[in-house]
Amino acid sequence: MAMYQAACPGCGAPVEFRSAASRMAVCCYCRTTLLRDADAVRDIGKQAALIEDHSPVQIMTSGQRAGQGFTVVGRIQLRYEHGVWNEWYLLFDDGSGGWLGDFGGQFVLTRPDGDAVGPPLFDKVEPGNRWSHGGTFWHAADIRKAECVAAEGELPFPVDARWVARVIDYRHRDEFLTLDYSDLPPVVYRGRAVTLAAVRAQHLRDADAVVSAAGRLHGGVSTLICPVCGAPAAVVPGATQHLTCPSCRSQISLAAGQAEVVQREVADVTAVGATLQAGETLTIDGVAWRLMGWMCCGVPGDASEPDWYEYLLFAPMHGFQWLIETQEGWQQAQVLDDWPESFTDTSVELRGLRYTRRYLYRAEVRAVVGAFPWCARVGDRTEIGEYVSGKWVLNLERGAHEMGWSQARPVETDTVASWAGRKLATIARGRRAAEVAPSGGGKAALRPVAWVFTVLIVVMNLRYMLPFNVDAMMVTGVLVFLLWIPTQSGDEGEG
Repeated sequence: MAMYQAACPGCGAPVEFRSAASRMAVCCYCRTTLLRDADAVRDIGKQAALIEDHSPVQIMTSGQRAGQGFTVVGRIQLRYEHGVWNEWYLLFDDGSGGWLGDFGGQFVLTRPDGDAVGPPLFDKVEPGNRWSHGGTFWHAADIRKAECVAAEGELPFPVDARWVARVIDYRHRDEFLTLDYSDLPPVVYRGRAVTLAAVRAQHLRDADAVVSAAGRLHGGVSTLICPVCGAPAAVVPGATQHLTCPSCRSQISLAAGQAEVVQREVADVTAVGATLQAGETLTIDGVAWRLMGWMCCGVPGDASEPDWYEYLLFAPMHGFQWLIETQEGWQQAQVLDDWPESFTDTSVELRGLRYTRRYLYRAEVRAVVGAFPWCARVGDRTEIGEYVSGKWVLNLERGAHEMGWSQARPVETDTVASWAGRKLATIARGRRAAEVAPSGGGKAALRPVAWVFTVLIVVMNLRYMLPFNVDAMMVTGVLVFLLWIPTQSGDEGEG
């Protein structure tokens, strides 16, 4: 039941305020924004239209958390440099509020945890910095500025298209802590990652409603036609934010609900070097995983270090995982929702197991093909800390504004081949993908030259070999043999 109801100044429809804490509501009919002041409301303009997404959550979705029911009463849609996400405003049965963060089908439920005491300066925080709150040390995981795209329903504070959110997400094990710098001192929100099933969500949008509104089924794999070259490419509706066309390598943003060309490419950019290609299907433990895209990465400024490939896989109902191909072999990796209990520069502890750091290096993206949940660009750099314990590997990845952990295990090449259902070619070990020509390179590139000099040697020595002169023929044969050695050695390592 609504605590307060007013007629919309724009169209006359009833607008309800269900929470005593709500200060703003958006008319669901004409999108007029009403600002509540005591028992009066005033029109503060129109809200922009929402970008239609594939979220199953909607206004009046309900659920339970820690034995208490809640109802979704509002939403803010936010955009940052890598995509768009939703913050759903929750009204709990006791009248308190909370938020359900929704990014590409991943959900985090947080509730207010008071004002920050001695908060860090927003512009001074870097990924990995520690901050103490509630007797716990938290590590900065994401520093983000985002602009409001649109809003709907009722909210505890007024927002418009000029409103900018400045938030820092901290992590401790499986807990999340968010500092919201919209006010000073910043407000703290604390919670955990959840699934809609775990919070017993009801009144969700069904698949037909999602398809009707957004055009594609959430959670599946669809085909997008590249607006530059017309080639088909696989995307995950609601989760794919960025696409690098596998055919022409044009950069296409999908964050605004439609395909928007960010950068056109016209050069011949045949995908080379990678063993697997975007669009393939790998069957792992009976589940079909679509290869959405891959990145070729290397160590910047060090030509002696071989490149490696990271392949992003997706399966409906299972989400994302990675396959990593290095000079040493293959690894299967999963991003961790629960972070290590503790970590230092030399060691990490996760689920009672201690890992020791093996490598610390910087990685640079050298080539990108396919679809990703974020904007993957050539030239992006990340600091990698690699920790090992037996066959298991923990990877700490830290960029300019975010960090995260993943866990990997080795996989035999024959196993990957069985998943792909075909024999796997060997990647060009130790060489950069950009240096491998589509028509062949390295030793093979010397063979046309060798043929030219072979003909010249034979012609120049023909008068010595005829009539039949064994010594001259042997000398000529040795010269030709020596000429062809550089074109043959090492061929087994190329593919």
